[in-house]
Amino acid sequence: MRGKISSKTKNRFKNSIRSVIKGLGRKVLVYKKPIQNECQNCYFDKLTNRSSGKCKWTIEEVEAKNDPTNYKWFRNGRCPICSGKGYLEVKRKSWISCLVTWEPNMRFDNSLTYTPAGIEGATLVQLKTDPKYYDLFINCVSIVVDNIECKLSKPPTLRGLGNKSVLVIVAFTAEKLKTDNDEIRKGY
Repeated sequence: MRGKISSKTKNRFKNSIRSVIKGLGRKVLVYKKPIQNECQNCYFDKLTNRSSGKCKWTIEEVEAKNDPTNYKWFRNGRCPICSGKGYLEVKRKSWISCLVTWEPNMRFDNSLTYTPAGIEGATLVQLKTDPKYYDLFINCVSIVVDNIECKLSKPPTLRGLGNKSVLVIVAFTAEKLKTDNDEIRKGY
């Protein structure tokens, strides 16, 4: 059987490629869209998308429920359960293993750029991962790479053919530079 690759060789190749990806990849935190549930303690105002500031319960009903974490009576103003939002939010996140490349267009990875204004770090990041995470990345809110929060710059793209494809995600850093409050600024 000349010219035919055996299944044993294919499996060995697949396992070695998986171990290379596992060795080179880093864990990336992906924040999904949060789940929002209407607050059960106050009325939700659909016109303003906030709490109406009115409690659903009387004092007697709250004492009868005997659940201080979900039911707290208030006269009017800000709801103590949802802090006036009108809904309770559950943040969802997933850890994904990706190949991370900072500034993919530069020749040297993770290098600093020297500008007249000072030193500038990498602002673009390219992630390569398995295509099965396409739906996760298309609907994500933000990504945390190396403890730096990033946002998608464009929708994820699939590169390759058939089952040999790779999902490529390009994102930019969303964190603001921290300013030194002790710095004296002069108005020139």
